[in-house]
Amino acid sequence: MSESGPDAPQGANDASGTGGRRRPERPPVRALDPATALRLTDGQPPLPALYLSDRLLLNDQEGRPRSLGDLRDALAELELDYEVTPRQDGGPRDIDQPSWGTSITLRPTRSPIDPIDAWTVLQRLRERHPAIAENLSLEHVLRPADGYWGGIGGYWGGIGGYWGGIGGYWGGIGGYWGGIGGSVLQEYSVPGRGGRMPVALALPDPRLRARPLDRAPVIVVPDTPIAPHPWFKDDSGVVRLVLKEGKLVPLLTEKPVDPPISAPAPSEPVGLLQGHATFIAGLLRQGCPEATILSIPVMGDDGVVDESYLLDVLQALLDRHVHGQEHDDDSEVVDVLNLSMGYYAEDRTYTSGPVADLLDRFAERGILVVAGVGNDGTDAPFVPAALAAEVPQRITAKAVPPVASVGASNPDGSTVALFSNNLPLVSAVRAGVSVVSTLPLTNGMGQPSSEVRSGDTVRCTVDPDDYTGGFGVWSGTSFATPVFAAELATALVHEGHLTDVSPSAMRRRGIRALRTCIGRARS
Repeated sequence: MSESGPDAPQGANDASGTGGRRRPERPPVRALDPATALRLTDGQPPLPALYLSDRLLLNDQEGRPRSLGDLRDALAELELDYEVTPRQDGGPRDIDQPSWGTSITLRPTRSPIDPIDAWTVLQRLRERHPAIAENLSLEHVLRPADGYWGGIGGYWGGIGGYWGGIGGYWGGIGGYWGGIGGSVLQEYSVPGRGGRMPVALALPDPRLRARPLDRAPVIVVPDTPIAPHPWFKDDSGVVRLVLKEGKLVPLLTEKPVDPPISAPAPSEPVGLLQGHATFIAGLLRQGCPEATILSIPVMGDDGVVDESYLLDVLQALLDRHVHGQEHDDDSEVVDVLNLSMGYYAEDRTYTSGPVADLLDRFAERGILVVAGVGNDGTDAPFVPAALAAEVPQRITAKAVPPVASVGASNPDGSTVALFSNNLPLVSAVRAGVSVVSTLPLTNGMGQPSSEVRSGDTVRCTVDPDDYTGGFGVWSGTSFATPVFAAELATALVHEGHLTDVSPSAMRRRGIRALRTCIGRARS
């Protein structure tokens, strides 16, 4: 198992939207190595995964205090104890209350210098105390389903090259996942072949042609922040929320979010995921101009989010939605959850883990969940997309809309991108290579390869990192996902009666929308 070093960035930079305040430092991240890690209880090696080295998630919906004492006793046999990991948003956490994944931090009771490995602890508990271990899981590190090919060449958020040195598990380079050769996948990162690059777009804000509705469908994007852009002004159908003390509240800024008129000065290189949610929002806007986009920052430009923090955000989102349904306040109700992110699961426990349990509740409340399948050309389980299921054939009182997994197609619309993961069930394949969308108005330190000045006129070649025009090309299942999410939102509009936000009505609408959109050809 490889572990991140002390110089690695520790958490998302200003992902909370709190004016530059950094989150609490993330503990070291480990890469689960199937060749050296403890085996599963059936003797099989685990799959590669990234997880926080000294944390576990406690998934106990019944909130039994007695089980917590049993856990402490079981850990004592391993010379360990635990404490509840503080919330990253500063809110209180009551471990005695039901939760879809409470983070606990493991602490040694004897030698403080021995490193703790959560996977080893979990396997020992599964061996000795299976009933206790059943409610425990690793706390994974989630990454966007972006165009950086799962860490090939050190792209894991640029974290000092640590992820590039995991031994080549990602993308099947080392043969563990039977995937495609890394050099072939990296072809998609070359500008002109799918790689990120600036473009000009002669298209007005699609919001200008939006139809008036009694209630607009709401699409939630927990991701990086949506940057200021001419398409996303204060009154443009974008709502910015932030998690604070366990609740989602409006993001208050000291200055208007409308973009400045003048172009920004050149800046140092930013994180590789800079503008990820901005790009997603532009695709949603193009696909369903009527939709309200709910932006919740959970990660910074490093593109990393701890599983427990994402669960905190999703639980707060669900609480808000349920409150809206029960008090007939459709301003709090959401229709589609766009998850352009995920983690690789080490074993089959993800099918009943915290993420699966929480998304089941989303489905019961009528929220459609769409997730990108990942970009490593592998069939390894990428969660939450790996939770996808077939749409029910009959709409009954108990039928719920399943998670929809989305793969990426090439620009021809008929072939699947080589990087798009081949999961057992891919619900839909949509445009995900060389798609055009909105990006933050930034200008990097790069320069045109040739420039000629004549008076006040500058003639030059394309500056490869000047995005002050506000648009660019990018690739990844991260971006095929909002293309499909926008289709679903449009289908919900066509279904009508969006003002009826009861769970049963939303479930029926959602299932019909899934049937309609999944049956369409690739776009």
